[in-house]
Amino acid sequence: MTESEWIEELLHDGYDNLLFRDAFAHEAEDEHAHDRDHKIVIFSGDIEVTIGYQTVHLGAHDYFEIPRGTSHVAVVGMEGCRYLIAERL
Repeated sequence: MTESEWIEELLHDGYDNLLFRDAFAHEAEDEHAHDRDHKIVIFSGDIEVTIGYQTVHLGAHDYFEIPRGTSHVAVVGMEGCRYLIAERL
């Protein structure tokens, strides 16, 4: 899907507060949780998301949902990553 098609689908599914990010290689976040559901859509590059003991590798055209209150860590791959974060109450 294109970026605009993803936006249309996410808005239809009740997501709002859409944020595009261009992350640098090896950029990492400390473990954290959110008070809203999140969906991450990858457009280029790759990122790894770890929840507990499970790590998921996401590349271009992949998406991943993180339920509110779920502690997670994200690490960007060696080529950087362009992705969209969408939030839903």
